[in-house]
Amino acid sequence: MKPRLLFLTNQLPYPPVSGGVIKSWRMLKHLSAHFDVTLFTLLKNNDRNYETEMRNNVALAGYLGAGMDRPRSAVNFLKSLVLSPTLNCYRNDSPELRNAVRATLPNHDIVLIDHLEMAQYVPAEASLKVALHQHNAEFVMWQRSLSIAKNMAEKLVLRIEAARVKRFEIAACKAADLVFAAPNDREELVPLGVPEEKFRTTYHLGDDSGLHAPVLDFDRTGKALLYVGTLSWPANADGLKWFVSDVFPSLKKKHPDLCLKIVGKGADEELKAAVSACSGAELLGFVDDLEPLYQQSRVFIAPLRFGSGTKVKVVTALYRGLPCATTSIGAEGLDLSDGIEVMLADDAAGMIARIDTLLTDRAAWERMRDESRRKAMRDLGWDSLLDAHVQELNALLEQRS
Repeated sequence: MKPRLLFLTNQLPYPPVSGGVIKSWRMLKHLSAHFDVTLFTLLKNNDRNYETEMRNNVALAGYLGAGMDRPRSAVNFLKSLVLSPTLNCYRNDSPELRNAVRATLPNHDIVLIDHLEMAQYVPAEASLKVALHQHNAEFVMWQRSLSIAKNMAEKLVLRIEAARVKRFEIAACKAADLVFAAPNDREELVPLGVPEEKFRTTYHLGDDSGLHAPVLDFDRTGKALLYVGTLSWPANADGLKWFVSDVFPSLKKKHPDLCLKIVGKGADEELKAAVSACSGAELLGFVDDLEPLYQQSRVFIAPLRFGSGTKVKVVTALYRGLPCATTSIGAEGLDLSDGIEVMLADDAAGMIARIDTLLTDRAAWERMRDESRRKAMRDLGWDSLLDAHVQELNALLEQRS
C-alpha cells in the first residue's frame, strides 16, 4: 500500500506553462507514481477551465478545488494586518479549504506544503509529517523590492510586510520536518535560525521539452526579443516596465526593425500602458505553442530586479538553447557564467550592450546557444531531482515513531 500524501498548493498546477506552475505540476505527477496523492488547491482566475483536463492527466486519490479571488490591494493589506500573519496568507485563506484540510489530515501520512502561504492550513498539533516546498525565500523578495519602491508610503508598506513575511517564514520552516529549497534560499534562511539539517536541495527547472527540439538557426531568427512569464507576478511586471522604459528604446534606435514579443497572462493596466507606449513592443497574452516564437526570436530576456530562488523562465531558455539576457537576480542559484551560458547585466547600459552583441554577433550567439543547452542537459534534469525528492519523503516517513 502506498503512503498517503496530501498536496496543498495555492493555485491549480495546470496547465504547466510558466514559473512555479511547471514545478508544482512536475512534482505532483512524479509523486503520484509513488504515493496515494490527494490534491487540495485554490482556484484563481480561469483555473476552473482546466480542472477536468488536469485530472485526466494525473492519478489522484482525492481532489478539492476551492475558489479564491482576493487581489493584492491596499484594503486587503489593511485587513491582513488584523486577520492574518501576512498579506499573502490573507489572500490565500479559504474557510472551505481550511475545514477540508483539518478533516482529512488524520487520513494521511504526510503533507506537502507547496508555497509558503499554504503553511497556514496545517495546525501545529498535526501528528503527520510535514514537508514544506519553498518556491522562494519570500521575505527576500519583499526586502529586495524596497530598493525600487517609488515613494515613502510604498517603502513603509514593504518594510512592514517584509518583517511579517520573515517572521512567518522562519516559523513555517522551523515547524516543518523537511524543507525543500534552492541553495541560495537556504543560505538566506539558515542564518535566521532555521536548522540546516531540515533542508533538502531543490531547483525550479522548466519545460524540458526544449531539450529535444531542433537546434535553433541564427539565419531563421529575426531581430526579435522574447519574454515569457506570469505578468501578474510583481517581480515580472516591474522588470518588464523597467525594460520597456530604460532598455528597449535605445535598442530600437540601433535596430529600427527590432521587436519585443511578451507572452504571459495577468498584465495589469499599468503594464499594458507601458508596453502600448513602447514602439515595437507587443503583449501577446497566453500562447499555447511557444515553439514558433522560439524559432523566430534571437534573444530571450528576463529583466528581473528583485525576486529569489531559481527562475524557471531562464532555465526554459537554457533548455531551448535561445541565448538569454538577464540580471544577476535572474541567474542566481543556477551557477551560470556571464558571456558563456547567459548575458548578465544589472543596469540599462550593460543590458543594452549585451543584447546588442547577441543581435549582431553570430559566433557569440551560436556559442551561447550551444553552451546554455549543454549546461541544462548536464545539471538541470528533472528525473534525478524528483527521484531524490521521493527518497527524502520516504526517509521522512521512516522516522515515524
